[in-house]
Amino acid sequence: MAREMNVVAYDPNWPALYNQEKAALEDVLGELMIGIQHFGSTAIPGMSAKPTIDVMVLVQEIKAVDTYDEAMIQAGYEPRGEAKIPGRRFFRRFEADGENHAAHIHVYEPDNAHVKRELMFRDYLMIDNEAFRQYEHMKLEASERFRFSPKEYTDAKTECITEIMAKAREFYQAQPVGAAICRPQSL
Repeated sequence: MAREMNVVAYDPNWPALYNQEKAALEDVLGELMIGIQHFGSTAIPGMSAKPTIDVMVLVQEIKAVDTYDEAMIQAGYEPRGEAKIPGRRFFRRFEADGENHAAHIHVYEPDNAHVKRELMFRDYLMIDNEAFRQYEHMKLEASERFRFSPKEYTDAKTECITEIMAKAREFYQAQPVGAAICRPQSL
């Protein structure tokens, strides 16, 4: 069985699943962690998504994470090194089927450009209903077209993500320093 790019309706249990991942990571990485965030589509209320919990862990020194590979394996996570993103350490945890991913753990130093980008994208989708609908539609369409091809699924979303990120950068650059950004209660 191949890994399936199955986008499903939002599951209100996703925040609880994130909290389980967070607790497991706190047990393994302990004081190495200086921050942790739920990001990706499962972190966006109402967003359809692949049921894979994305977790961002921040550490002071990324190379220190390498000494935790065995402990992460014992906790059920597979180390994948940088996995094509310089300055990241990536781990994944599988579903019981051994093919589909239950969680992706992305570990960065706080100044890695991917930290700001990922969190900006998440937050912007929670305040721009049009961008939310555009991205969700693209993910559903890509899931139907490329159900068993992770690379093609990801590639199909690239243009949409680029467009939304441009809007997000423009939006956040226009905000006064220290301004509170209100998020809608429901979409």
